[in-house]
Amino acid sequence: GVRGLYKGVASPTLTCGVMNACLFFSYDYASTMSRRYSGSGPDTDLTLGQVWCAGGASGLASAFITGPTELVKVLAQTNLKNEGRIYEEWLILRGMVKDHGWLSPHGPGRGLMITVLRDTPSFGFYFVVYEAGTRYFGKSDLSSFCCGGAAGAVAWAAIYPLDVLKTRWSTAPPGRFTSLRHCLKSVLAEGGPRTFYRGFGATMARAFPQNGVIFCTYEFVKSLMTKSPSL
Repeated sequence: GVRGLYKGVASPTLTCGVMNACLFFSYDYASTMSRRYSGSGPDTDLTLGQVWCAGGASGLASAFITGPTELVKVLAQTNLKNEGRIYEEWLILRGMVKDHGWLSPHGPGRGLMITVLRDTPSFGFYFVVYEAGTRYFGKSDLSSFCCGGAAGAVAWAAIYPLDVLKTRWSTAPPGRFTSLRHCLKSVLAEGGPRTFYRGFGATMARAFPQNGVIFCTYEFVKSLMTKSPSL
């Protein structure tokens, strides 16, 4: 029924705030460090190369939250026996830890390295597109929404095939793939390169409004904290 449309929604919902807080905190921290080491003032705009590096650092940091969260989500979505109840995702996580441990290749950290390889360049592009756009168009609410939406779309487009590979690798039963290369060959054998772009349109349709709202919220909260340093 309708509940099936919400399979896997609990894990990203419960960690979304933490992940985005980690992402933007890491980005601001990396930006501050970049200015400090380059001898620039605190209000000096970074070069787009520096922005890319700061964005990549934030993607690396947030991947340690995103990886396990996405793993639980996709396992819940691909399990036909699940009914879309929140507690089922807790059972998935508990089962992985019980059967494989936290740090084993089939525990909650499965696919973490691919997540790092995906998110590091992706968030580099993410922040570069947003900064380049808002520097040109300004930081009005409309500009932040449109530039944020474009940033999300570009970031996803840049790494979408790698995301498909990560999902296949992470959700495969233990022993199905002997290596990432084996996983890659198996995916290509299914339907060629086109297989890596299944669901691409839906992802783009979601990425634009979602990330537009994220950046508008980020700028709003940042302006509040600037006006009230005690926060």
